[in-house]
Amino acid sequence: MLTQPIDQNIWLREQEHSAVSIPRWQQQVDLLNDLYGSKTSLIVQFSAQDAQIVCGKRQADNSLKTGLLLLKSPLIDAVSSSSSYGTSTLNPNEIGEQFSHYEQVLSLQLSWPDGRVFGCILICDPNTTQASSASLTVIESVRALLQGELKQVYLMQQVQRLSFQDETTQMLNPYGFGLMAPRQLSLSRRFGSHAGIIIIEMVDNPLLRTLPLSQSQKARLLASIISDCLREADMSARIDENKFIILAFVDSESNLETLIARLRKQITKAAGKLTILVGKSFFTPDAHQSLMPMQQAAEDDLELRRQSLASKPY
Repeated sequence: MLTQPIDQNIWLREQEHSAVSIPRWQQQVDLLNDLYGSKTSLIVQFSAQDAQIVCGKRQADNSLKTGLLLLKSPLIDAVSSSSSYGTSTLNPNEIGEQFSHYEQVLSLQLSWPDGRVFGCILICDPNTTQASSASLTVIESVRALLQGELKQVYLMQQVQRLSFQDETTQMLNPYGFGLMAPRQLSLSRRFGSHAGIIIIEMVDNPLLRTLPLSQSQKARLLASIISDCLREADMSARIDENKFIILAFVDSESNLETLIARLRKQITKAAGKLTILVGKSFFTPDAHQSLMPMQQAAEDDLELRRQSLASKPY
């Protein structure tokens, strides 16, 4: 399983982020609400077709409360298609029934560092006599503050992702696999799943010197083949320059053999002259083995196969 791209669709209210201060975001909402004299002001986050209110005006009769989920919200398309510069005026009747009782809604896009829309600031029914030319300056300053914190979230996710990931193949590295695989193994056992470890090692064959691929190209090719052959619940990683590991969840040991055969077939089909050795281990849920003994059993099996290969003339 390759690691996924950085997830920018996390609900900020449901996960802790040291780079984001929700109380400070609330202060900005309160500031804008006072500045515009609006009925309510909101910071809204988008994720796919849903939206969530990150912060809103704190009052008992406000239906647009902090944490409210807006499912399949038309607000998302309206904001995404509006200008990313300055405030835009939205039609309250076109952005969801929650806004239909307002006469005017101003929006200002909020974006992630890569340009994707994070969400928006909404000013609902601003007092036009109270708002001034300074209002735009202030709301732009608020946007800069919020987007600065979003940039820190983005960078922290990037660092975390790289610490779990092999640079060449984009697979999990040994640290990432060692951290994530035991959790997956423990979860699978609760459901009675059998587990198998497969270790694949790329080896040199003196008779196959014509493969026009560098070591990194071969590693990326093998990583891609492994990823294509695995199910979503399975995990894989590059644990050495020439060695890959798979944690697979199967119904029986014969299923593990079938997976190995499928891997060999795809490697032969896609890579042709790429030579591999494969070691495996299989454990039932009631074995209660931790990951390390399972991995060592597969390493021992790999070593036996290496010795067998070494005893054969090319």
